[in-house]
Amino acid sequence: MTSTKEEKGKRSKKIGFVESEEDTREGGARKSSEKTYRKSTYPRESMAAVARKSSMLILSRLMGPPMTSSRGNRSLYDRTSMYVAPRFQNSYRLESKHPFHRETMHTMMNYFLKSYLDDYKYLAKRAKRLAENLSEELKNQFKLCRFDRYRFVALVTVGDKRSQDFRGVSRALWDPEKDDFLSVTYEAPAFFVIASVWAVYFE
Repeated sequence: MTSTKEEKGKRSKKIGFVESEEDTREGGARKSSEKTYRKSTYPRESMAAVARKSSMLILSRLMGPPMTSSRGNRSLYDRTSMYVAPRFQNSYRLESKHPFHRETMHTMMNYFLKSYLDDYKYLAKRAKRLAENLSEELKNQFKLCRFDRYRFVALVTVGDKRSQDFRGVSRALWDPEKDDFLSVTYEAPAFFVIASVWAVYFE
């Protein structure tokens, strides 16, 4: 009884077709135009339903995968959404496995600046490019040491030597037990370089 009621409630849409008079003359059976009906092979949706579905799909991609989704669905959302934040499990460890070594990195900075700038031909027009390259190279050298849970910020200042005084000052809010700061100065007859690197502990 329930199946018959559901079939009555859900009536399929029908499409009407009108036969031409020529077809009726050839057949000889039908003289007047009649309508024949057949069931529709595709469902029709309103424009409001289509817009609702598209908006829900966009919102679901922006919000990321649900917590109970499978691994395959999560990979699909990770590829399509750029707002999904990485998630890490708690390690319950408060200290770094490979802590930062100040003396070793200070020696490395001195050696790096000397090997990079001893044969360098200084031009005032290229000072900006020199500072950018030195800061990137210094940051890469610190990353190669693979200090655990540390992030690095490099700042390089390049200036001409014209019998002037120069004083550089920096301030930072940090943890004195875990964070650290290094600064190395290189002087040549025509220019000077001040390289500073901040090693910030990141839990």
